[in-house]
Amino acid sequence: QVLSIYRLESGKVFAGKIIDKASLTKERYVAKVNSEIKIHKMLGSHPQIVKFERFFEDKDNVYILLELCENQTLNELLQRRNVLHELEVQCYTQ
Repeated sequence: QVLSIYRLESGKVFAGKIIDKASLTKERYVAKVNSEIKIHKMLGSHPQIVKFERFFEDKDNVYILLELCENQTLNELLQRRNVLHELEVQCYTQ
């Protein structure tokens, strides 16, 4: 589940990814979430990659706060169109 989260301390709005711990029934699911957090932390700040803010958890969920993409993400574009042309991909990767 992904939703917008307003952070009181900074007044910023983030994309919040909420992962129900009950859905992490297999060790590989837990490893996948841990890997996602680790990769986001390692990427640091890059203009073409969604910025990682922080993560935290409670007894029920894991929360990952990311930069909010105001328009749409590349993944959303790909899901909507199914195909990207080579020239478009070149433009996005530059």
